[in-house]
Order: sequence, then C-alpha cells, then structure tokens
Amino acid sequence: MNQATSDTPQNNVQQITLKELGLRSGIALQVRRLVEGASKKEAQLFGAIESRGVMVGPQGSEGEDTGLTEGDVCIVRGFTGQHEFSFISKVLQTYEKPFVYALLAYPTQVDARQVRQSLRTKTSWPVTVQLGERKLDGQLLDISMQGAMISTPALTTAVGKTIDLSIGAVVEGEPTTLALKATVCHAHKATDGHTHFTGMAFYGLSQQDKLVLHYLTKTPQG
Repeated sequence: MNQATSDTPQNNVQQITLKELGLRSGIALQVRRLVEGASKKEAQLFGAIESRGVMVGPQGSEGEDTGLTEGDVCIVRGFTGQHEFSFISKVLQTYEKPFVYALLAYPTQVDARQVRQSLRTKTSWPVTVQLGERKLDGQLLDISMQGAMISTPALTTAVGKTIDLSIGAVVEGEPTTLALKATVCHAHKATDGHTHFTGMAFYGLSQQDKLVLHYLTKTPQG
C-alpha cells in the first residue's frame, strides 16, 4: 500500500521559538501541573507577548477556573493545525478580572513536531465512510491535499485501519462526489460524549483526485 501522500510526516521533534509557531488567540490547549496525580485541564490561549508572558484561560465561555496557582510549574500542549507543540512554564500570576486567566512565563523555546504538511481548509460538507458492509454518514470538518478530519455520530474504526471516504462537494457549480481511500491517524470522542472525530491521511490518489482536491482546498465552500 502506497502511503507516500501521508498527512503525518514522521518528523523529529524540533526546538523552535513560540513566535515561529504563529499561534492564534483562541487555540485549544491542554495544561497539566507538574505534580504527582495532577490531571490535564482543557484551556485556551488568550495571547502571548514575546519575552513577557503567555495568557492562558479556561476553555469555553462558562470557564471559571484555570486550575493553576501562582508558582505552579506546568506543561502546556497544543496543536496549531500543522504542528504539535509543548513547553514547560511557571505560573507568574493568576487573575479574575477583567476575566479569568493565568499569566505564564514566556518560554525560551518550545518542542514542536510537524504532523501535517499544510494547513487545512475548514468545511461543512457531507461525507460517507464505508467500512466493509457498514456505512456511516458524517460531516467533513477540514481538508487538505494530504488528509481530512470528519465528525460522525459513532466511532469509525481504530487508528491504523483503512477506510473508504466519499465527500459530497461542488466543483464549479456542479455537484460532485470524491471517493478516496484513507488511513485513520487519530480518533477521539468529543467532550459532549456524542460526536466522534476521525483524522485521516489519504493514499493512492489519482491525478484526477489531486486536481479535485486542489480545487476544493483553494475554493472553500459552506
């Protein structure tokens, strides 16, 4: 099986600056205090000022607590859309006004690993996953030339398994169905407990597949 077009190149972890990651406010993070028994806490990035600090707050508008206190040492993990990254930092101060957040020391370097060759185009197109005799209807959340992320009401299959994916889209005003083969790279359940997310890498793409994918990734559709 040819998987040369995999969306998850096996790059080694590199040490780069936080600025080089190009982080955006609102990006989802996981923060864990470096003490025995501490659990991960879902968070989000509010902002970062180079050499000054990183502002991290609870995820969601209802969040009321960062789970951090001044002096805590913690590890922060996240995903930019292309890179998985992590860094260790110290909590400089916590705030409740004008909103709840913790100010972390700005890291000199972060550990980063490229897991996608390109950023993906956000979408909301219908998809069908074929798993032998089983079919699952779902929604395409994002797509690139190398892979995609979908949501389904039930788990698709295990990491490493292959699936047949049918994408319903529009090319130059005409409805089209793109049938692709893919390998599951990661799968997890949403926090609502009802939706399942599956990330995949395409393989065995024909020249026509590549042309249609190029059009779709350059022409976002609702």
